[in-house]
Amino acid sequence: MELSLALDEALVLARAADVLPAAVRDVRGSGSTVQASVAVHELPGVPGAVRMATRLAGPVDVRVEDRGVTGRTWQVAVVAQHPTLRMDLSSFVTDAVRNQLAKLPAGVATARSEGGATLVDVDLDRLGPLVTSFLPAGRGVTPRVDDVALGERIRLLASVA
Repeated sequence: MELSLALDEALVLARAADVLPAAVRDVRGSGSTVQASVAVHELPGVPGAVRMATRLAGPVDVRVEDRGVTGRTWQVAVVAQHPTLRMDLSSFVTDAVRNQLAKLPAGVATARSEGGATLVDVDLDRLGPLVTSFLPAGRGVTPRVDDVALGERIRLLASVA
């Protein structure tokens, strides 16, 4: 089975599920990358000092790069950079991503900072049961996710036994 959504459709679902905050704006995809502008001061849980600084500095450019599937792990890299202020934001981004991932069942995905980016590793074996929750007719069936791709379209390739 192949599930494919235009990025715009995926964004509507993510916002409806309260996974994507309103502070994430101007989302667009190209190739295997998704780019967005993020008003950091509007994100929930941002400390007061960071909120004040980012309100004055303006939005941050965020790039999510599909790094592909290796074995049974899909990896994406999240890189956040302010257009004028050059600083490593990866530890801040990693904390924010971890807070979002905590809403998922345990072990589906992990995040870590590395080389100025936040690397997110998604366990494809644990992703299958999560996919089933979006398919009402698929109750009782657990797909095996074989591939995931991110970009202008979000594509998931799975097999059902």
